[in-house]
Amino acid sequence: MTAAIQTIGRLTVKVEGEVISLSGEIDDQATLATLADRVGPAVTVDLGGVRFINSVGVREWIVFLAALAERDVAVTLRNCSEAMVHQMSMVVEARGSTAIESFHAPFLCDDCAAERSLVLDVAANQAELRARRVPTQKCPDCGGTMRFDDFPNRYLLFLD
Repeated sequence: MTAAIQTIGRLTVKVEGEVISLSGEIDDQATLATLADRVGPAVTVDLGGVRFINSVGVREWIVFLAALAERDVAVTLRNCSEAMVHQMSMVVEARGSTAIESFHAPFLCDDCAAERSLVLDVAANQAELRARRVPTQKCPDCGGTMRFDDFPNRYLLFLD
């Protein structure tokens, strides 16, 4: 299967089967609603490459999710970047009726002071995340213990 790749402003969109991967910036140039017509009854949106989203971008994202909801498309969000997590925690409509598969979270190593954005699988960590706890991770640099580097009660709001 061949992937269709297009650039919308500062955002690169890759559509491959039932997966849409976004990378770059979601801003005033990122009109996403037309993508809704290109998917079937279910779609996974990979947000791992989204490094920035502003208020106009949030509006465009919400319009996109609404267009998918109007067509009864089941939406799963994968690898939600920290930028997207922050917006989904602040603006309820930015999550819509999607299912969250995985997301990036900030971690800090106690041993070597490395800072990393690591991906957490929601299903695998469901009990801890529901309790507003983020499991420690192994540092990819030194093998030490990395701890979550934010406030769980605030950062994890998007999972509600």
